[in-house]
Amino acid sequence: QAIVKAREAYWGRFSLHLDGQAQDFWPDQGQWQWRYWGNGQLPPLKGQWDVAGRGQWQDTLIEVSQLSSGLDQLGYGIVTVHQPRLTITEPIRWQRARSGEHFQGALQLASERAHFSNGGYLPPSLLTLAMQGRSPDDFQLQGQLQAEDIGPVRLRGRWDGERLRGGAWWPTQPLKVFQPLLSPLLKMNIRAGQFYAQAAFSAARKEGFSAGGHWVVKNGGLWLQDGEVSGVNFVLPYRLKDQRWQLGVKQPVALRIDVLDNLFRMSNIRVDLQGFYPYSERQPLVMSQADMDVLDGHIGLSTLRWPQREPALFTVKSVDLSELMTVLKQKQFALSGRVSGTLPLNFNHPTTLIEGGRITNDGFLTLRLDNQLADELASKNLAGGAAIGWLRYLEIGRSYATLDLNNQGELTLTSQVQGKNPQLSAKRQVILNYRHQENIFQLWRSLRFGDNLRDTLEQQANE
Repeated sequence: QAIVKAREAYWGRFSLHLDGQAQDFWPDQGQWQWRYWGNGQLPPLKGQWDVAGRGQWQDTLIEVSQLSSGLDQLGYGIVTVHQPRLTITEPIRWQRARSGEHFQGALQLASERAHFSNGGYLPPSLLTLAMQGRSPDDFQLQGQLQAEDIGPVRLRGRWDGERLRGGAWWPTQPLKVFQPLLSPLLKMNIRAGQFYAQAAFSAARKEGFSAGGHWVVKNGGLWLQDGEVSGVNFVLPYRLKDQRWQLGVKQPVALRIDVLDNLFRMSNIRVDLQGFYPYSERQPLVMSQADMDVLDGHIGLSTLRWPQREPALFTVKSVDLSELMTVLKQKQFALSGRVSGTLPLNFNHPTTLIEGGRITNDGFLTLRLDNQLADELASKNLAGGAAIGWLRYLEIGRSYATLDLNNQGELTLTSQVQGKNPQLSAKRQVILNYRHQENIFQLWRSLRFGDNLRDTLEQQANE
């Protein structure tokens, strides 16, 4: 009988009890039977563990016939696994005879839900592993991982006594099975698409866990709180080391979306991303492409780097104002025609997101005031009424606006409009100086955008 209590700098404290009986035993000669139990801490994985089992050493054969070991939880990075438990499904046997050294056995690891820091979860899962080789320091393994409808993911690997190396293959399966991984706060329901993936991994005491591979989504579709997404195609090559992701190793992460319909329609969305997350000055994250067709025009973003060194240019090309008025549910006046502009985005400024943005008309614009509004304005002031008369219908030949936006959502638009009212005079020039202020987050609420998207934008802007 023996009790071992110890503390190790990496593996933490543990206590192990051994109760056995030996008869004419010497290493690799005679028989020694034992049972064992114990518990301890596992600081690297933020858990408390327990173990119990039975085994024997008969001449040159060491056999573990029973094993049950578990943790209250396993935490690594953004994942917390609840009550994982490791058991033997096939006795582990190590034949030490030099003429036929051999090692084999089978294990399974079952766990309750695994929760992610974003609010999603992985359903209860089962990992099965079969081992075969020469010794506990030299064997190959294969198995699979399944979490209800997610998987199975096929696994192969090798342990050399210091490092575990292997690969994982995720066959094509419907994207719907990943619904539990999405946080309920996102208010998204997956309705279509296919997914497959492949990865290689390595784990060692000094280097920790590292992995690399790619994820692919084809023809994905989602229902949103206020719309839908269709035609999602996504390729994510990655590496993971020291809890830092390298996104887009040899080529950028590519996101393509045919249609995003959320309050208004966006199509042909293209985003390319490459770099590191969490990012740093030495290891930045770069969005090299971001553009889409919207409001019968086109918008795009120049290269955006995190951490940001210089403003990124948000460009607007030939956006149709009549479609914009429809989106804004503006009924007091109508605008038609197309405008373009350039808005510099600066996330490093302590208070200002956009400073000195410019918007101009591409061709003639038309302004029409609602008759009821125009009559009401004209009745309040005689001189003002005369001016309102010129604005009831205005053909605008030149318009120019500057736009500023702070990180609290306060928008300031200063513009000058030059045009004519052919109903009153085809020659007389009308010049209108106009200043508008509005909180776009409040506007966002009034337009009933998805709450989570709005809150995310507010949070990011404040940060």
